[in-house]
Amino acid sequence: MSRRVVGFLTVVTVVACLIALPAVHAGDVSHARIVRLSYAQGAVEFRTDAGSRWQKAMVNTPLREGMSLATGDGRAEVEFENGALLWMASNTVVELQQLALEDGAKQTQFQVRQGTATVYVNPGRHDSFVVRAGELQVAAPENAHFRTDVFDDGAAVSVMHGSVDVTARGGTQRVGSHKTLALRNNPAENAIVSGNPRSDAWDHWVSDRDASVEAARYSASDYLDSPYGYGMADLSFYGGWLDVPGYGIGWQPYGVGPGWSPFYNGYWGMYGGFGPTWISYEPWGWLPYHYGGWEFLPGYGWAWVPGSFGAWSPGTVFWVNTPGGIGWVARAPGEKLKGTPTNLSHGVITNTPVGMLAGTRNRMVRASVAEGVGVGAVENWKDNAALMRWSQEAEARTAATGAKPGITRGALRMPEGAAPRIATAGMYAGRVAKYRPPSPPRSAGFGYGGGPATPSFGGAGGNAPAFGNSGKVSGAAAPPHGGAAGGGAHPGKP
Repeated sequence: MSRRVVGFLTVVTVVACLIALPAVHAGDVSHARIVRLSYAQGAVEFRTDAGSRWQKAMVNTPLREGMSLATGDGRAEVEFENGALLWMASNTVVELQQLALEDGAKQTQFQVRQGTATVYVNPGRHDSFVVRAGELQVAAPENAHFRTDVFDDGAAVSVMHGSVDVTARGGTQRVGSHKTLALRNNPAENAIVSGNPRSDAWDHWVSDRDASVEAARYSASDYLDSPYGYGMADLSFYGGWLDVPGYGIGWQPYGVGPGWSPFYNGYWGMYGGFGPTWISYEPWGWLPYHYGGWEFLPGYGWAWVPGSFGAWSPGTVFWVNTPGGIGWVARAPGEKLKGTPTNLSHGVITNTPVGMLAGTRNRMVRASVAEGVGVGAVENWKDNAALMRWSQEAEARTAATGAKPGITRGALRMPEGAAPRIATAGMYAGRVAKYRPPSPPRSAGFGYGGGPATPSFGGAGGNAPAFGNSGKVSGAAAPPHGGAAGGGAHPGKP
């Protein structure tokens, strides 16, 4: 029988480098929403705004309003915190034009500049979700699953489930399930509504990916009650649950031992306004690095304790000064940013300011060394000269203008026919294996039994580097569906 754990801690956690979602009053609009790049395989790039350069995109990159994504010979998936999903086929460019809260309701709008994008949305009562595709504006007032194809000379929207309102040239019409609306840019031609064409390779990939992720998220929901859908599926794909004395249910990635440390396999990025933001090489590194805290279990290793789900954090760490530069320590569950970090005795991870940006080797300073060199805590990263200087340099390096991504080709022309599709959309789609849940989890060691069970497909997570090894995970095998796990369950999905 499933055990649902509701509320791991009653205290509201205070996070390092906190980006608090401001209180929203009547008529207020906040642009502090953060969504997640949950899947990236092949050629995928992003940029922070229209005037910045394009950069290689990695899974777990946080996305905010104004950022853009592009795929070449690859594909990508974006998870929205409310369970909506965006899948991008090859040769596609998407701009996130609005990620806002208005009177507490989520306002989402993005534009598909070219290519193929499939969307699942289940808006709340007052939420707004709009996709602009060529001359079409697609609004989803209810649960819907649809696909847009944007050509050089037109666009089409195909509805698989639910219905959407499509506005073009001053008129709006409802397009229902299994219908396609196509419109050429020629002013003399009207929109044509017809039946959907047969599903292609891209449709099959999206359907299989969606089913696999939803099953994994559902499995995680037996142990975790989170207000956010993003990142939950990763916990089933890449780790197992265990009892953490004093806290209740916790989570640990597969294949790690006492020598592994959180916040080691990755690097710090800077995306304007976030503060130093942790980008993990570990595909599961979203919820465990932006919410909750970490507890070290003697003889067993680190476990993540979810805690109360408050505001998103760019990295739940305690910054410290070391003689060699800035260092960081994983924050303990519920820890306040004052005094000596609880987890200091387990070592400090450090790097140079330049190395933080470049993603070069992180190194671990053992506890005995750290305690002997006068490590000083940093309560606010903005109060530290080295961190501020690094953040300014990091932002300056991304400011070079890059008008177009270097990985895309030109948009295709719309083919003849009533329900046009981009025939090459599924060329790089690959295949997705069905999710098979692992055996029921066991309790932690030291008198509680064994560790987390291994998933039936072999799992991932990678063996941890010992102190002093390079920062990147070695041997972290992806599940057979390819790329990183991610996604959210779809309540009420048709």
